[in-house]
Amino acid sequence: MFNFFKNFIVKNHLILFIFLFTKITVSYADTIKIEKIIINGEKRLSESFILNYLPNYPNTQFNNEVLNKFTKDLYNSGMFSKINIDVNNQILEIMVEEYPIINEIIYSGNDLLDSETLNKIVAIKPRDIFNESILINTIEKIKEEYQKIGRYLAQVILKKTEISDGRVNLNFVISEGSLLVVKNINFEGNKNFSDNELKANISTKEDAWYKIFGSDKFIPERLEYDKEKLKEFYNNRGYIDFNVIVARGDLLPNLSGFNLNFVINEGQKYTINKVSIRTELLDNKKKKFLLKKLYLKKDDFFNSKALEESSKYLIDFFESEGFNFIRVVPSIKKNRDFVDLTFNITEGDEKYINKITIVGNTRTNDSVIRRELSLLEGDPFNKAKLNSSISSIKRLGYFETVNYKLQDSNLLNSLDIIIEVKEMNTGSVSFGVGYSSLNDTSMTFGLNERNFLGEGKKLRLEANLSPKKSNYSLGITEPYFLDRHLSLFGDIFDQESENSKGDVKSESSGIALGVGFKSNKIYQRFEYQYSTSETSTSSTSTAASITGEEGVEIVTSSVTHSLSKDTRDSFFNPSKGYNWRFENTLAGLGGDSNFYKSVFKLKSYYPIDYGEYIFGLKSGVGFISSIDDKITSSNRFFLGGRTIRGFDNAGIGPRDTGNNQAIGGNNFYNLSLELKSDKLMPEDTGLKWFVFSDIGSIWGTDFETGVQGHDDKEPRITNGFGLSMTTPVGPLEMVWGFPVKSKSYDIEENFQFSIGTSF
Repeated sequence: MFNFFKNFIVKNHLILFIFLFTKITVSYADTIKIEKIIINGEKRLSESFILNYLPNYPNTQFNNEVLNKFTKDLYNSGMFSKINIDVNNQILEIMVEEYPIINEIIYSGNDLLDSETLNKIVAIKPRDIFNESILINTIEKIKEEYQKIGRYLAQVILKKTEISDGRVNLNFVISEGSLLVVKNINFEGNKNFSDNELKANISTKEDAWYKIFGSDKFIPERLEYDKEKLKEFYNNRGYIDFNVIVARGDLLPNLSGFNLNFVINEGQKYTINKVSIRTELLDNKKKKFLLKKLYLKKDDFFNSKALEESSKYLIDFFESEGFNFIRVVPSIKKNRDFVDLTFNITEGDEKYINKITIVGNTRTNDSVIRRELSLLEGDPFNKAKLNSSISSIKRLGYFETVNYKLQDSNLLNSLDIIIEVKEMNTGSVSFGVGYSSLNDTSMTFGLNERNFLGEGKKLRLEANLSPKKSNYSLGITEPYFLDRHLSLFGDIFDQESENSKGDVKSESSGIALGVGFKSNKIYQRFEYQYSTSETSTSSTSTAASITGEEGVEIVTSSVTHSLSKDTRDSFFNPSKGYNWRFENTLAGLGGDSNFYKSVFKLKSYYPIDYGEYIFGLKSGVGFISSIDDKITSSNRFFLGGRTIRGFDNAGIGPRDTGNNQAIGGNNFYNLSLELKSDKLMPEDTGLKWFVFSDIGSIWGTDFETGVQGHDDKEPRITNGFGLSMTTPVGPLEMVWGFPVKSKSYDIEENFQFSIGTSF
């Protein structure tokens, strides 16, 4: 009996389950008969666009599943903000609300960020679908962009204006807010260095009216950079284990600015116990020699910068010895408060150059760059030659930056060299009108191109016109004639001038032709010059001196030989290397002038504190001596201006007692010492400061009558400072020079401005 009821219940449960399942399935899958479809609410979109989401329309088999999927697909199209479907009396009613189309995007109140900048930030554009979630994200992006420039209180309100055909205009109304700056910088955990010492070594500065340099805006991204600056500061002073635990900017309750808070762990200070070199490339004698050249010594405090520079020195040394792919891996072993340093040095396998590729030279021909290379495809790779080639390219003065990278080629034991250059403006066209107390109103036109047509040719055309002075010159140089290390050049010039009183006038004109070539890394140049000069003095002149050219046309025919060498690492902003030039001129190959002139000039640069500071030395000396006649005014030297800063051009030396005009001298010397750095300057401006001391003198004339200071060899000395920055046409400099030793007849000029020149 029990089994009977049990089997009955089980059988009937199964029948009940099958019945219910079948009933539900049939109910869900039942066909819905639709005789008509009505669509309401559409504006821009056609009915066919909407009905296209029905399967097999117009032969759609309607049921609940089809209608549900149809609704989801319409939502997923992103075109509709609201969809409602209803079936009544075999009529399918579809109610839709379309998202509007964005017609125009405008910004108002944006003074600091222009509309073009904001358009790049936002993720929407005209003809996009209006979407609330995307717009919320867009508003946040605009606020974030303002935060990057210190405007944390910036507010953005969206105003939407509906126009016809389902379109809207969007207006982002921006209130930029006040600039939030860093009010206080606080340090916790610094036991060995004061807050002021640490503040001086990070890029963010506290807000103060007297602080000119450094950024006082709170920028979160700058925190990471400041953390690295603190780590560098401590690591360079022996604190290897230093770390920043917390770096945070806290908004003040009154919303007036931020407090910048650093929590640091200094760790202990380490002293060097031992320095060693481990390599099989050198014998013990050379290892001992190298140890003496390193920037780290026993009993010094550990210095991460000295460690880095020592590694660079070792790489440079081995590369200069002909080794390639040198790998220097320093290892540090700590023992209490001491460290042992070991430089592990290995060399990679010898490789050959497969291909040299030059990129970035949008204007300069490849051949102009390749002729500066001292290695070619197929040569054994030599790092020293590559570095020398890169320096040669930099010295051209055509490029803002020159870099290279090495990559393995598809050939065995070979590599490709990719040289990356960034073009800079090598030419300038100038036109100006000016006024000076000496020359009155002047008009200047100049065309100067150092890389004409991208072929490395030099072209110069200058004209300077004023009531007191006119100067014309035209010059061209072909540095690689017939693709050889042979240069040809020519110059034509014409000049007329008169002194401020108009009682002495001078005229000169001439032509110069020459050829130059390289030999054993020394550049030699031969130049022939033919010129005529004449000076006339009016009957009312107050001039007391004699030029030697009064009313007589003086013809000068001369030949000049010069030697020069340039090892600088940059044309405009050298940090190391030197450039010297020795020039000798002999006049008397016909003409009226017979003299011998000799000039030597030197510029040298030395990095200090691993290149943080650059010490520069500039010197010159020259003399001119008559062979069988006296030296006339047009062949003498003049000194001042950029050579002895703090004085006017030709502001130093012998001067006419009658009209106070410079007459030049037969002998001169000058020496300049300069220290330059970008320390303490805002990094994003490229500004550098420099201090200098100039010394020099000029004396001697074959016509001593009416001249003061003709035999005065006493030095003039100036001290001063200046600011410089790199521009597309070369360094821009502002110089303040103050003579500390001068003569009463010298003419001073305390402020000078120049662009496109170098120390």
